[in-house]
Amino acid sequence: MKVSSSSSLTPIISEEEFLSLLEKECQEFFKILHFLDDPTLTYSKLYYFTLLQESEKLESFTDDYGARSNLKWLYFAELVACVRNFSIAGFHLHHVIVRYSDYLGQERDGIRKDFEAKSQEVLDYFSQALIRFRKALRSEARLHGIKLKEASHPVEKWRVNTTPQLPFTISSDEESDEKEKIIFVAQSYRRLVKSFKGHRLHTKIKTQKLEEIIPSKINETIISEFEGHLHTLQSAYDTHLKGSKTEKQNGWIATMRGLTAIPMHLFEFARWLVHFYERHENNVRQSDVKKRISELVDNEKLRWSIINFAMHFCNRYLSEGNNVAERILSFYVTPVSYRLPLPNPQGFHARPATYVTLVIQEHGTDVFLVVGKRKFSCRSVLDLLEAGGLLADRKAKTVVFEGDRRVLEDLKILADHNYCEDQEIPQKLNYLRILRNL
Repeated sequence: MKVSSSSSLTPIISEEEFLSLLEKECQEFFKILHFLDDPTLTYSKLYYFTLLQESEKLESFTDDYGARSNLKWLYFAELVACVRNFSIAGFHLHHVIVRYSDYLGQERDGIRKDFEAKSQEVLDYFSQALIRFRKALRSEARLHGIKLKEASHPVEKWRVNTTPQLPFTISSDEESDEKEKIIFVAQSYRRLVKSFKGHRLHTKIKTQKLEEIIPSKINETIISEFEGHLHTLQSAYDTHLKGSKTEKQNGWIATMRGLTAIPMHLFEFARWLVHFYERHENNVRQSDVKKRISELVDNEKLRWSIINFAMHFCNRYLSEGNNVAERILSFYVTPVSYRLPLPNPQGFHARPATYVTLVIQEHGTDVFLVVGKRKFSCRSVLDLLEAGGLLADRKAKTVVFEGDRRVLEDLKILADHNYCEDQEIPQKLNYLRILRNL
């Protein structure tokens, strides 16, 4: 190893010296990849976990020696990183599949059957991509004189199996602040869903070109934010609610946990595929390497895996979770009634009625407008318009709202500002600016 004559103190290793080091370092990595050629093998979560560990070790090794800054070793190093990206994404998908029944104990055929079928399509695509990466890596190894030692692992180690679980015997007797923690998790979940919808990640994307989607519409930063928020909620749940009496008494609370975990792992799955595209196929990378990698990866299937699979099912599970969060919140309302003034001068026509429904939408619990013996749902603009007609006939000046105290407090603020008929949206209700544009 020689020291560069330049001003840098970093020692320079020759390509030949690096070859001998790499040959020793990559043997286990190629042994794991070797099993991709076994047509009888169904790859498990354990296989993907082992592959991601070995690819991470080898990627770290090549990066330590600056292989991606060397034309001779650039393509080899990029291929190792590609294997790592796909193996991490595959691991997270397998994790959801293996833990699905734990996450959602009650069968949800409306989603589960479709999810499992589409998951298999994705995993078949991953197997094909990884096999192409393996062939390309072996070609590069032969080209540069790396001698590979073919050694076998016990095939049974990689076969799909179910890991038995120890009985759940932990419980908590503390109930002091469980209600507030449940409300916090449910309300935070609903805010996350609104943000997801606001980014329009749930809408179908017609373009077939990844470069028109990534990074302008979908990128690592956006996906990481949602993944991080869900991880925070999961941690809050596990710290304060898991094993609690309240969890055992209300099955929807445990379901909330599962509907947090599944989209969290799907976001991480998507993040690594987006990372793959941004890192290895965008125009920043060396053009020849980008072209060669692109030929190994079916970009249409990559787009389908990100958009039609990951984002599609994130939307479906988050929507389901939003409904569950509203169910949970309905169990913990503090029912009160407020008498509030009607919108001046026209009563409940479309504009003020819409603002009332948006307040209800923000909180997720039922509120009713009471006229005589009739109750009208404040979730429905049409119900409020019908109630407005009855109130006009009675020449009423005030009306009674019934529901959760927290929601009625916001309705009172709205009423104090004449339901925004002739006033701006108050700062405390700033969420209305966002909701009205969704």
